[in-house]
Amino acid sequence: MITMSLQTALLALQMVAATPPAPEPVTAVCTAPADLRATPLAAWALPDDNRSAIPEIGRPTVLALENGGTSRQIAITEAGRYGIAADGKVWIDVIANAAPVASVGHGHGPACSGIRKIVWFNLPVGTFELALSKAEVARVRLLIVRAP
Repeated sequence: MITMSLQTALLALQMVAATPPAPEPVTAVCTAPADLRATPLAAWALPDDNRSAIPEIGRPTVLALENGGTSRQIAITEAGRYGIAADGKVWIDVIANAAPVASVGHGHGPACSGIRKIVWFNLPVGTFELALSKAEVARVRLLIVRAP
């Protein structure tokens, strides 16, 4: 049995009470959507009326996810650097010849844009599989853009 003197117990309580709480994370407060007009992401502001569920370059698409993922074919008609933007927490991969294509960059979208992440790939002309996985949402809004 462990015994503690009253003085030791009070000292321990004072130390715990004196420890400041961890600061709350700072979250941007958006009073208006980000202005994306002068960026490659300008099409993000367009309505997501692509009901074919086949992602097209420069056109927002909403995809339903099953068990946290889905995959679709994408056609690249001009070689270049392409970004795949998503509004939800999801892994984004591009597959060519049954192997993942190495991404060349990733990050978050502009503050207040609604874009949670963007993953960039250097892609040649061809057809690829866009693979989404590990999603924590039931649907994801995507936009595929070619870098200028």
